[in-house]
Amino acid sequence: MTIDRPPGALPRRRIGRTALDVSVMAVGAAPLGGLYRASSQQDALDTLRAALAGGINFIDVAPLYGEGLAERRVGKSLAQLPTGGLVLSTKVGRLLEPTEPQPLASDWAEGLPFAVVYDTSPDAIRRSLRDSIERLGGARPSILLLHDPDRSSEPSALPAVIKEAYQTMAELRAEGAVTAIGLGVNAPGPCRIALELGDWDCFLLANSYSVLFQGEEGLLDTCRQRGISVFIGGPYMSGALAGGSQWRQGPITESVSADIERLKTVCSRYGLPLQAAALQFPLRHPAVASVIVGMRAPAEVSQNISFLTTSIPDAFWDNLAAAGFIPR
Repeated sequence: MTIDRPPGALPRRRIGRTALDVSVMAVGAAPLGGLYRASSQQDALDTLRAALAGGINFIDVAPLYGEGLAERRVGKSLAQLPTGGLVLSTKVGRLLEPTEPQPLASDWAEGLPFAVVYDTSPDAIRRSLRDSIERLGGARPSILLLHDPDRSSEPSALPAVIKEAYQTMAELRAEGAVTAIGLGVNAPGPCRIALELGDWDCFLLANSYSVLFQGEEGLLDTCRQRGISVFIGGPYMSGALAGGSQWRQGPITESVSADIERLKTVCSRYGLPLQAAALQFPLRHPAVASVIVGMRAPAEVSQNISFLTTSIPDAFWDNLAAAGFIPR
């Protein structure tokens, strides 16, 4: 299976039962908010300009990214760019409260002076969306995701937290404030719970489904059956499949490093970069609408589009299945 690229645009896929169509690759805006190292407003403008010119119409951001900094940089950039057909995704669950400058979390090199407070009450969900729109310079997200409810709740309380957030998010969808609602998480468990509590359009599943690790526990098949779209975040698994030193937000273990080398060997037989396999594998599942890739420079946009549109023969995927990397 190959990913065809019409002239001047990436292919697009429909989100659930909505009228939204998104490019099969999205810009993950966390690096524009200082993830791992500092960025700049010019970086954001240049990156998003290159993405839009390359046929990407989907940008994913969140209040957590740089404690509002990514949303602010995305908003300022979009004010200078043509945005027809653009689909924005942001998240709720975390409110940003003004505070004195605080030490940043270890993964963030910069951020705005806000304290992060997890709150899924009706007023907080609505305020979070209003605050995001303000930081985005008036740009309105079409997709609203409940962010990491499992990281801020005890397991026993998680169903109630998701249900509370869903009620307000569904109201916002019914009111036309947003078009699609879902969860943005790093494990399939919260999505499994959510499926029993509401009518969702999409899930963002990060660091859980890749050419080297399929830890989604059957969630994608269930979503396909129910008409729910899935966005795969972290197709490079925090960078490990693109030459980085992180694997699923932690250091690369010896066993993972050995598997990566084995995977590279198979890729080399077909003259393929590992990154091409990493980006294209998730899109082979019919539930997956887009892969979300963190980018902070035009060169990264160009490289990722090239990897995404590299022709990969079916024999390559057959070889990976025979070697046990992916399901048959």
